[in-house]
Amino acid sequence: MRRIRQSDLVLNEPLPWPLFDENGNLLLREGYVLSIPRHINALLERGAFAPDPPADDAEQPTLALPECHARPQVGDPVFERADALAMTLKRLHAHLQSGSLKAELRPVVLGLAHGIVDACNEDADALLAALHLSRQHPYLVIQQLLGATLVEMAARELPLDEPTRLSLACAALTRDLSLLPLQAQLDKQDGALTPQQQEQVRSHPERSASLLLEMGVTDMLWLALVRQHHERIDGSGYPHALRGDAILPGARLLAIADSYAAMVTPRPNRLGQFPREALKALFQDRARLYDDPLLQLSIKTLTMHPPGMLARLANGEFAVVRSRHKHKDSLDLWCLYDSSGMPMLQPQRRDSNDPAHDITGTLRVEECRSAALVLKRLWMQS
Repeated sequence: MRRIRQSDLVLNEPLPWPLFDENGNLLLREGYVLSIPRHINALLERGAFAPDPPADDAEQPTLALPECHARPQVGDPVFERADALAMTLKRLHAHLQSGSLKAELRPVVLGLAHGIVDACNEDADALLAALHLSRQHPYLVIQQLLGATLVEMAARELPLDEPTRLSLACAALTRDLSLLPLQAQLDKQDGALTPQQQEQVRSHPERSASLLLEMGVTDMLWLALVRQHHERIDGSGYPHALRGDAILPGARLLAIADSYAAMVTPRPNRLGQFPREALKALFQDRARLYDDPLLQLSIKTLTMHPPGMLARLANGEFAVVRSRHKHKDSLDLWCLYDSSGMPMLQPQRRDSNDPAHDITGTLRVEECRSAALVLKRLWMQS
C-alpha cells in the first residue's frame, strides 16, 4: 500500500480506489466523493493509504472528465450541487458514446450514487426541487438522477441497508445505458417507433446489463435490477414478461421511480407532466403494472405536493413548495412572484390554510420570468 498525497485527492470527484488507515482498516470506499476541504486535510493528517497500482496500470485509460466552468464550488447548498451531479452524468454519457470509457465506469457511477446518498442526508427536499425544476440538462440525465433520488428516498423508508440502496441507485443511473446512441433521436421523434427502434427499446435492459458486465460491473443485484426495471406485475413488461414475485422487490421499486421520472421530465418533443398528474396516473395503475404497497410508499415519500411544485394561488401570486414538511398542517409554501407576475426581492412564506393562498393551478418553470435566479434564491437562503 502507498500513502496518499494531497494531489491524489480531488474535490467532488469519486475516489478511484478505497482508502485504509495504517492498520489496514477501511476508511472510505472506492467511489466515495470528498466534497469538503477539511475532510481531505483530516485524511492527510491522519495518514491514509491506497492499494498499490497493478504493474500494468500505466496502460489503463482513465476517465478524463473535463472541468465545467459552471461547476458549483465546495460548500454550496444541495440545490446548486445537483448541477454538479448532472454535469458529471452528462460527461459520463459523452464518454460512453465516444467509446473512451472502459474500466472507469464503476467508480464514476458509484461516486454519483454516493453523491445522491450524501445529498439526501443533507437536504433531500432541495435535491428533489432542483431535479424537478432543472431545464438546462438533457432529458436522460435528469430522468436518471431523479429516478435514483426517488429510489434512495423510498428505500430508506423500507428500510434497506446502504449496500442494497447503492446497488439500486447504480441501477437507476445505468438502466438505459444501451439506449444512449438512440436517445437523441427518441427525444425529437413525434411519430411511432419503427420496428427496429421497438426492438432496441424492448431489448435494452438485457443489452445494458451486458455492457455493464463488459465494463467490469460484478454486482449481481445491480445487474439484475437493470435487467428487470421494465418488467410489470401483470406480465406486460419486457424483456421477459415476468410476473408478480418473479420480479425482484428492488426492480419493482425502480419501475415506479423510473416511470414517475419519465413522466415529469420534459423532452425536446413534449412537455413533462405536472407531478400531481403523474402520481395520479401511477396510482390508477396500482396492482396492475406496479407493486401496490411500494407505489403507495413512494407516493407517501414524495407527497402529492413535492418540492419544486410551482403553483398559482387564489390571490394571483405564484408560489413554490419548498419541502415536504408541513407547519401546522400548512404546506411549506413560498411566494416568489406577486399578483402582477413580477419576481419578489425576497421569497415570502404563505399559509396554505388561508383562502387567499389556496392553490388554484399548477405552473411550469417556463411560465415564470427569471425563474432560475428566483428559485435558486429560495433554496440558497438560510
